[in-house]
Amino acid sequence: MTNAPLRLMRIFSVLSAALVVATAVLQFVSPSLVNPVVWIRAIGVLALSLLALRWAARVREGHRGAYRRLLWVSVAGSVGIAVLTLLPDTPYPMWVRVEQAIQGVVLIALAWTLTRPAVRTHLRAVR
Repeated sequence: MTNAPLRLMRIFSVLSAALVVATAVLQFVSPSLVNPVVWIRAIGVLALSLLALRWAARVREGHRGAYRRLLWVSVAGSVGIAVLTLLPDTPYPMWVRVEQAIQGVVLIALAWTLTRPAVRTHLRAVR
């Protein structure tokens, strides 16, 4: 069970990198589908995913601080993505909303996984 957070963050990081690649490709193929806000979102999410990937590795080692940061990111990120995808007046095109909704599902799974007794017991056992 303690490998599950790292696996989920790897999925999240791959999706984040794919968002950056898709943004770059669409910038050339169909510039009307990309705006500066999309670029900022894509690069920001990728940067955060790389940090969170490191935290997930540290959770596997039993670090409580990394656990708290990762739990916070999974909950706050899920809420933020829900707002981004559900509000009608966001500056994000539909393709970004769909991609972010998929990432939101991964974050919800991560939050659920982090609250499982096996993960929390592992943190206590390592200390």
